[in-house]
Amino acid sequence: MANARVSHEGTVINVADGKVSVKIEVKSACSACHARSMCSVSELSEKVIEAQPAESVSVGDSVVVEMEEKFGLKAVFYVFFIPFILMASTLFVSANFVSEAFAALFSLLILAPYYLLLAFLKPYFAKQFVFVCRKI
Repeated sequence: MANARVSHEGTVINVADGKVSVKIEVKSACSACHARSMCSVSELSEKVIEAQPAESVSVGDSVVVEMEEKFGLKAVFYVFFIPFILMASTLFVSANFVSEAFAALFSLLILAPYYLLLAFLKPYFAKQFVFVCRKI
């Protein structure tokens, strides 16, 4: 079975140093609804992603930005699952030694060094989580 890929269509806005900046529109599930103009729930935002070009592209080209699905799951693991485990374990352990308020505070404060570590390791993750863009 081939590796599943996550893909988004976008437009090239910059090409420099072997990297391509692609603007994609992130739509909520209800953004295609005919009543979205009257509803405050619908969302539409633009993101810029740096990708490696699989072929020659230029500014203004329509492209598809892809990443293997396993990398998306790995990113969710690092950004959501590990912090949840850190918070929960800190809360349960510290609740045995201090008041509930301090235990809650400690469980929130434990996230600061973790996210600083992630920020420090950003160059490593940039090499691991690679987006590739192809012309449409």
